Amino acid sequence: MSLKFSATSVDECLEKASLELNIPKEDLKYKVTKEEKRFFKRKIEIEVLESNENKIEPNEKEVVNNLKDSEVEKEVFGAKVENGKIIVTEPKNKDDIITIKTSPGIILLINGQKCDQITPVTVEDKIEYKFEEIEPVRSVDISITNDRMEAYINIKTTPKHIYELADQEYHKNLILVKRKIEDKYPPQYTPKELKELLKSKGVVYGIIEEEIEVICGQHNAENVLIAKGLSVQNDIPDEIELLFKESHKLNYDESVGKVDYRNTFLIANVKSGDIIAQIVPGKSGNDGKDILGMVIAKKTAKKLTLKIGEGCKLENDKVIATSEGKPDFKGNTFTVNKLYKVDQVDLKSGNIDFVGNVEIVGVVSEAMEVRAGNELYVGKNVESAILRASGQITILGNVLNSTVTAGSENVERRLYLNYLQNVKSIINDLTSSTEQVKDNNLLGQRHDGEIIKILIENKFKSLPDIARHILSYNMSRGIQHSEVTTFIINKLLGLGPLKIKDYKELVEFDEILKEEIDEIETLIVIPTDVYVGYTQGSTIEASGSVFITGKGQYTSEITALNNIEFLSDNAVCRGGVLAAGSEIKLKTVGSTAGVNTMLKVSKKGRIKADIAYNNTIFCFGEKQVMLEVSSKNVEAYVDKTGEIVIDKFIL
Repeated sequence: MSLKFSATSVDECLEKASLELNIPKEDLKYKVTKEEKRFFKRKIEIEVLESNENKIEPNEKEVVNNLKDSEVEKEVFGAKVENGKIIVTEPKNKDDIITIKTSPGIILLINGQKCDQITPVTVEDKIEYKFEEIEPVRSVDISITNDRMEAYINIKTTPKHIYELADQEYHKNLILVKRKIEDKYPPQYTPKELKELLKSKGVVYGIIEEEIEVICGQHNAENVLIAKGLSVQNDIPDEIELLFKESHKLNYDESVGKVDYRNTFLIANVKSGDIIAQIVPGKSGNDGKDILGMVIAKKTAKKLTLKIGEGCKLENDKVIATSEGKPDFKGNTFTVNKLYKVDQVDLKSGNIDFVGNVEIVGVVSEAMEVRAGNELYVGKNVESAILRASGQITILGNVLNSTVTAGSENVERRLYLNYLQNVKSIINDLTSSTEQVKDNNLLGQRHDGEIIKILIENKFKSLPDIARHILSYNMSRGIQHSEVTTFIINKLLGLGPLKIKDYKELVEFDEILKEEIDEIETLIVIPTDVYVGYTQGSTIEASGSVFITGKGQYTSEITALNNIEFLSDNAVCRGGVLAAGSEIKLKTVGSTAGVNTMLKVSKKGRIKADIAYNNTIFCFGEKQVMLEVSSKNVEAYVDKTGEIVIDKFIL
């Protein structure tokens, strides 16, 4: 016979049984028959065996008591994941609820319904799952540089991730967890696919096969050069190598203290037969090709045509002097200017007017005049005389009450420039007229040369005469073969126009004339310098710069298109007017007595002086200002507002 007792715990059940059966709790033999949990309450039911069965030995009692607790604790239920399967085990107490919740990337299906929230399950439910997977994707992009000389490739691959459910032990509230086991990539691009893609972009040249092979073995590639065109190599033009030293310029070094101007400015000479220059042949280049297969034409170097003037000749690409004198190279023309050398200029020698260089060892006496077609050198003083030269003038001594002018306009060159400009204007009009005749078929079916000849004879009658003047100027200077003269002789005079196959040859000749005009314009005013030790009461003019190498100047008028510079630390500038196109650099200007000195430059010019005394006038264009207080470290200029600014420190 057995009796059942129930309470909230095993101990309370034993208390009830002990009171009712009058048996000590320790002597009772029982077993747990039921256990229930409802919310926060618990119900335990035990079955007590008959009294004779309750006579338990101490060791048996211990086994039974241990058994009662282990039987309660060992009950396992819930949901677990094992080898990719979801297993549900229900508890004995049907009131306990088992739930499953999915996680990102896992689609949970219970009885065919998608479940995103916490969902109760039982052993009767059909539980399925699958993973959210992105199919593998590959993409390729080919970019071409603006100059079409290079192509770059970018490949991006996104793999498909393969997952499985992570194993888990029983949980009353199971949360599914996924675990990545591998990546599945799409097929790699093949060389054939990449070449087809390049072809679709127009890339057909310069494909780098080695890079394609490497890229096809990779899932990703970033900005890899895949095609490269052939760079163009322009012609290297012929060059002129001068084999003589040109005119020396003053190399003044204050650290030396003294300069031997006599040796510095002695005029160099060549003898007949000396090689004064040679042509260094250029190199022919190569056309290039871009990756689209288009040919890039090289720049063809123009054939170098030297102009050979007086005193030299051209043989086997070498310029050889045919007379003794001073070699010169200006405006692409070689000349050898003869040298006239004299001890001094006085009544005995008479005035000098020489087309080449003039060297005067001693003085130029009062009332004498010297003219040089190129450079002029004077070893001592010049007094009350007139000196003019087309090239540089160097005077080692003093210049007193004299006029010195370096650089003069060449009348013949100016006329030549006018002829060139007139012909260029006529050629432009002739080209336009030819186009109109052709477009409107005004003269019927005639080729371009015939049309041009008819137009010259009827509308542009002055062209041949002007062209002959151009030929005459070049011939007088020994220039027989140049681009200008060759075109005039072969295509403009007589029956020459009939040799013109395409009127666009006139356009090419127009470009040749433009280059010749630009060259002549640079020679109209040749920047030539004057070097003088000291000047007083004189007029000094230079198309380049004026350098005062000695004690300075007093009450002189000095004009230079470039700069006026006083080189000696002790040089003074007192009185007179100094006008420069760019800068005036002085050591000391004016005097303590306040002698009036005027300094002029352009609006963009600058005037600098170590010391400037009051009554010194600074002029910039039409504006001027007088220095009222003697100062040092003076620098004057026009600021952005157009006002004259004088930076200085008061003496």
